[in-house]
Amino acid sequence: MGPSSVVVLVTSLLHLLLLCHPSQAEENEESRLVCYFTNWSPDRDGEYAFNVNDIPVDLCTHVTYTFAGVDEHTFELRPTNRKYDILREGYERFAALKRANPSLKLSLAVGGWSHGAEPFAKMAATLTGRETFIASVIEFLRRYELDGVEIVWLWPGSPDRGGTASDKDNLYLLIAELKSGFRAAGYDDWEVVVQVPIDPYRLELGYHQSQLCRVADYVYLTGYDLRGSWNGFTDVHSAMNNRPFDTGALKDLNVKGGVQNWIRRGCPAGKIVLGVPLFGRTYTLENSAENGLAAPATGPGNAGPYTAEPGYRAYFEICTEMKQSSWTVDWDERGLCPYAFLDNQWVGYENKMSLAEKANYAKYQRLGGMYAFSLDLDDYRGKCGAPYPLLTALRQAYKPKRPCGPDDESQFALFREPCDLQK
Repeated sequence: MGPSSVVVLVTSLLHLLLLCHPSQAEENEESRLVCYFTNWSPDRDGEYAFNVNDIPVDLCTHVTYTFAGVDEHTFELRPTNRKYDILREGYERFAALKRANPSLKLSLAVGGWSHGAEPFAKMAATLTGRETFIASVIEFLRRYELDGVEIVWLWPGSPDRGGTASDKDNLYLLIAELKSGFRAAGYDDWEVVVQVPIDPYRLELGYHQSQLCRVADYVYLTGYDLRGSWNGFTDVHSAMNNRPFDTGALKDLNVKGGVQNWIRRGCPAGKIVLGVPLFGRTYTLENSAENGLAAPATGPGNAGPYTAEPGYRAYFEICTEMKQSSWTVDWDERGLCPYAFLDNQWVGYENKMSLAEKANYAKYQRLGGMYAFSLDLDDYRGKCGAPYPLLTALRQAYKPKRPCGPDDESQFALFREPCDLQK
């Protein structure tokens, strides 16, 4: 065979490979699985105190430390649990995870529900306030060698959270200036993430959706807490689809509706990270004989023994109680979530099947990733079986991919396999 024949043969083979693998570039796109460490979980009593060394780094591509806060007087970053964050070296221990696991990405979340919206509103209202906050974030990320920040302002512009109309513009300015501030400091690869809601009411009041997606690296979509005892009737809180009783403001207030809203408003699917809960929302039934979906409820369910909050239970509390008592388990066929009831107590939650449904949807939509909130709510001590059953099921169903690093490079990208992270 002459040289010209060899060239023709190689060219033909390369062409054939390209035809056989038209989506190779798509397959190599990054997708993430973000896990959350909460700085209040180490304060739980007994064996359910959750510490940094309990984080299952092999199951997560990214881990986020929640929460830091905004000092409403100085506008600088501040710890929210000084005893753990500083005195017990929570920040230091968290940062050390990266030294032992170099490919792991670590970030800091600022805000949260208990933090409130007012400190954000005051800080973001002026250029000086934003610059002060951004400088303190840069100093923090440098000190602990983290990879980015997540802004969890709940919720800008919402009157019930003390919001004003100017919050909407100021959130955009804060995210844009954080990103430009990181670049100016020489950290182009640091990420700026903003947690965002599904509820159209919240979105209209506080979020320039397409503009935020242009300046943020990712938007983390809260696909949970969509229902609760505040509605006055039982329901799963992370439904995938509309059900017959979803009318008025509740129509499309579900995972698919939320994702499609953000995409329709101009947000690239690859910038959307879908959040799933590792906890349930509970109710007290008005009549224990009426125990299906949309049954009348008098209020939140009983508090769990460790989370100690009415209307809310960790998955480890749910599965442990189900082992000890005869709960009836059922399935929301449209919402694609489980629920259970015993006497006058009712809970809507996630299991392996419902998480697989969400993972498959995220893959089909080619979203940027998924996140699970939070690690300390899964059955991490393995009381109901193997440890971390929900997170493990989510990872196995979603199969996140990291970006191929230098060691993964080959001379021809065509022959490079996707950098799958499979356990």
